[in-house]
Amino acid sequence: MPFTANDIIIKLLTHQNIVWFKASNTYVIVEKPVSALLLQINQNKSANELLNWCQQTLKINKDQCSMLIGKTTALYTQQTTLKATKPIVNIQKALKQFQVIYYYKIARVIFKVSFENEALAFLIHPKFAHLCVAEADFDFDFKVYFNNQDIVLEVDKLVIGTWQKSEIEYFQGKFSMCLIEKLYGKPESEWLGVFHASALSDGKNSILFTGDSGNGKSTLAALLMAKGWDLLADDFAPMASKNKQLYYFPAAISIKESAVSALSEYFPQLKNTTQHHFKNQNKKVRYLAPTPTHKNQVERQPCKALVFVKYDKKIDLKCEKITQEMAFQQLIPDAWLSPETNNAKQFLDWFTTMPCYQLSYSDNALMCQTVDKLFNDDL
Repeated sequence: MPFTANDIIIKLLTHQNIVWFKASNTYVIVEKPVSALLLQINQNKSANELLNWCQQTLKINKDQCSMLIGKTTALYTQQTTLKATKPIVNIQKALKQFQVIYYYKIARVIFKVSFENEALAFLIHPKFAHLCVAEADFDFDFKVYFNNQDIVLEVDKLVIGTWQKSEIEYFQGKFSMCLIEKLYGKPESEWLGVFHASALSDGKNSILFTGDSGNGKSTLAALLMAKGWDLLADDFAPMASKNKQLYYFPAAISIKESAVSALSEYFPQLKNTTQHHFKNQNKKVRYLAPTPTHKNQVERQPCKALVFVKYDKKIDLKCEKITQEMAFQQLIPDAWLSPETNNAKQFLDWFTTMPCYQLSYSDNALMCQTVDKLFNDDL
């Protein structure tokens, strides 16, 4: 169990500790003496008490104690100072004209999404185009429009938030979050987190594949889908807090131009799909709709492993376990994790039970064989 004290949670790893700060919803990996000192600081110990504790517990001299206390106090202050909240923008509720309207059907749920113009539709629609249906009675009403220069997301007549043009990725993330909230009837507080990763399933369990941009995780997801695995999610993999399971998210896989040729062998339709140029992200992609393989595909799966992917045409296949510290540093930067204290505890409990691997490959067939072994506990 993690150690807890008011504003922080500390979870033991193999060599270091993870510290979660509630005020900033930030996770930091620190040396074990630092985490112990953070607990003392969090209990409002005086300077003399901290110095005495440090000398007696850590067995280091006064100057070393003073230096350690200074750096640790600075870290604590930085992470426990409440961040300023974004001011509520005054939304001009003038009658809007929506140039683009789509209806998306996911399972039995229909979403009506209205965009003020084509430019705003371009930020959302390409990933969900395969879900389009004809105009129909709908369950939820999403609207996306401009208020001055800000992008506004409105769901069922409630303004969810506003974003500047420089915050497009945050807007897209919030749109997707609202979608899964409505789809599964779970408010944001019931989600443990969302991972910038691809989740693949064998019909019983799932594995989370992640990696830095350009390392081929979406290409890997498409290859595995072609070989018979089900795609639960690509780039946006949500996990519920109650059961710690990954949930199906129906967005298409984004395929970079460099991977189209290799994947066209398995998905000939890719060559004829529209290329989308996202200038703000400096990338060109095509979208590949998920193709369910198992007849009884379920909406959620337990996760049995984390795999960090790296494609390099110059290397042989290598799959090896990595430390929790290394895995955590790769997983966290692009993830959204719940700010709820109980969810933070559950996330840390879940993460520290996960086997973590680094998979480097150049041969697609060998990669698929290795993934099969991971699913079957055969590695």
